[in-house]
Amino acid sequence: MTEAGSGDHPDSGAERLGVERGDVLRHLAGRMARVGGWAVDGSDGSVYWSDELHEILESPIDQGVPPIEATIARYPGAHRERISEALDRCLREGVPFDLELEVETYGGRRIPARIMGEADRDEDGTVRGVVGAFQDISDLRMATQEAQDAARRLGATLESMTDAVYMVDRDWRFTYVNSNAAQLLRRDAAELIGRGIWEEFPEAVDSALHDVYSASMADRHTRHLDEFHFPPLATWFQVDVYPADQGLAVYFRDITQARAARLALEEREAALQRQADLLDQAQDAIIVRDPEGRITYWNRSAERIYGWFAEEAIGSDVRSLLYEDRMAFDAAHEAVLRTGRWVGELRQRTRRGEMVEVAARWTLVRGKGGRPEAVMAINTDITERKRVEQQLLRAQRMESIGTLAGGVAHDLNNVLAPILLAGELLQSDSATIDRSSLVETIVTSARRGADLVSQVLSFARGVEGERRPVDVGALVADIGAIVRDTFPKNIALSLEVPATLTPIVGDSTQIQQVLLNLVVNARDAMPNGGHLRLGASQVLIDDQYAATTPGTKPGSYLLVEVEDDGEGMAPDVRDRAFEPFFTTKAHGVGTGLGLSTAVAIIESHGGFLHVYSELDRGTRFRVYLPCDLDVQEPQAPASTAADPPRGSGQTVLVVEDEAAIRAMTRQTLETYGYRVLEAANGAEAVAVFARAADGVHAVLTDMMMPVMDGPATILALQALDPEVRVIGASGLHGNGKVAQAAAAGVEHFLPKPYETRRLLEVLAEVLGGDPSEG
Repeated sequence: MTEAGSGDHPDSGAERLGVERGDVLRHLAGRMARVGGWAVDGSDGSVYWSDELHEILESPIDQGVPPIEATIARYPGAHRERISEALDRCLREGVPFDLELEVETYGGRRIPARIMGEADRDEDGTVRGVVGAFQDISDLRMATQEAQDAARRLGATLESMTDAVYMVDRDWRFTYVNSNAAQLLRRDAAELIGRGIWEEFPEAVDSALHDVYSASMADRHTRHLDEFHFPPLATWFQVDVYPADQGLAVYFRDITQARAARLALEEREAALQRQADLLDQAQDAIIVRDPEGRITYWNRSAERIYGWFAEEAIGSDVRSLLYEDRMAFDAAHEAVLRTGRWVGELRQRTRRGEMVEVAARWTLVRGKGGRPEAVMAINTDITERKRVEQQLLRAQRMESIGTLAGGVAHDLNNVLAPILLAGELLQSDSATIDRSSLVETIVTSARRGADLVSQVLSFARGVEGERRPVDVGALVADIGAIVRDTFPKNIALSLEVPATLTPIVGDSTQIQQVLLNLVVNARDAMPNGGHLRLGASQVLIDDQYAATTPGTKPGSYLLVEVEDDGEGMAPDVRDRAFEPFFTTKAHGVGTGLGLSTAVAIIESHGGFLHVYSELDRGTRFRVYLPCDLDVQEPQAPASTAADPPRGSGQTVLVVEDEAAIRAMTRQTLETYGYRVLEAANGAEAVAVFARAADGVHAVLTDMMMPVMDGPATILALQALDPEVRVIGASGLHGNGKVAQAAAAGVEHFLPKPYETRRLLEVLAEVLGGDPSEG
């Protein structure tokens, strides 16, 4: 070592130490790097090894350096040939060499080594020997192998990824491209390695991708590009950029199809939302439920009609939410599952507990394989329409009753005449009078009068909306009785009704109204008398007949016929017969609503009406009402052959403003074992009840009385005794008094006029749990 700028003497202690200990430093460096020196003298073939080389080749220093031939012999096979040839050329021609070979140490281990050699020349350039270095590269080979193994594992991992991956260095040259990346870029991976990304894909320069790559390369932060469209490839990519030691690692994937599917889904959802918005604008309630009845959709009109918001209704069971009569829902649900469609009317409950009537149209929605997925119900609120219809029906019934008024008055006179005559005879002292026969005449006539009044009141009052099994044969017989009692005697009636008919499900009051409208029209068509035929039968309409007859549907029907031999109708009149307000009668005689009302009622029951008429030959109406073979027969009234029940001294308070009725009721009850107290009105009844020392076991009170009516009397008596037992009596059930009494807790009512048996039966039922009975 020379001194910098001032001769050969070191200028510091450290430099002096380095010069003095140079051999030690070189020895330490050689050991650390596993490098040793060697030399071969060309003149005599002698060999020199450094101490480090002795250590590497596991040759003891004290045994000296092995001959050159022995050392070359430690190289196996081809390795020996290469080192021998390289050493020979260097000695002869001065050619340097740098080889990686395998050599067996004197300890028997085979190690990889790097051997370098160059010629040692004298002053005139003649080769006089070879000097070189020997390095044990076992650790380097191992590190290289591990690096290669890691690289292979990384490459396999990157190749197995579903994402496309490539890497670029800091000069933007591709250093790695996996197969997925090559496929998406439509280039060969080997072709891209070493080339610049912006030169290979110049269309990406100044794009969002270029900006993201540049930013990540500059600040070494991860970047994400959710959507990038590359026009030359007509592809949408999603890109993730990760800074790496040598540049950037890019992970990207083709999202073209996924993006198109997402956009299509968004468009479908938007379309569905637009449809839902349209459904929300509909005036009808639209409800979708799954096959188990859970609500999945509820539009705004459903919120308006029923009162529940969508978030409250969705997920609820539709049966529990809307229906009190679940049997009606279940029947309709079974029908829609069976046929795919159901149309009808239903009563449903609102959030306020009120009942609404809806015209329901249900459609079954099927999924894959035809499996039921949902039921869509479109419900129209017809509550107000039904109310108006009922008012119209009642008005039309009043019109029908008006047309019968003369006949009713005539028949009542016929009922009263034998009662008056028999009563006068009973007052006489004649010994020849059969008093038992006269009493029987009075009772029979009174019952006949009561039946007539009951028929007229029942028809006038009506109870629309209740659909239950109906015995149409019995209704036809009732209409026949009205015809006999009220029509002119020059109209002959014939009834053709079999003993048994399959019942229908319907509204008995409305069907009775249809029949009455038809028989009244028949009566008016026979001003000079004639023949009226009423018939009922069961028929089956097949597909062929239904296809050739307009307005007809195939199925099992109950047929009711009303036929007269009167004036008949001309074709132009027959064609307009069912139009509302069309009439051929004189002004003020009819409204023209009779037949149109009949058609509306029949169609609401799922039936239809046909008319056949010829001028001067008569008219025949045929009413077809669908019948259900599974409907149970209406229950017949129980037999009343047993003796009426008797009392055992219980006290009954009779409250009645009609003295004759009050007196007869008292005599009847006392005859059958009761003790009776009387009151002429409600106020008197309260006073009598309060004074009764032994108490009152039951109260029989009229509903319509002066001073204090029935409902007020009941409330006053309940104030004195909350457990009081009350029977209400009224000749008019539709005046609201009965409803008020029922609201006050009264459960037993007697229609006037009532027979002795019925009075005693109801009284026994009321007193059934009384401790003083017997």
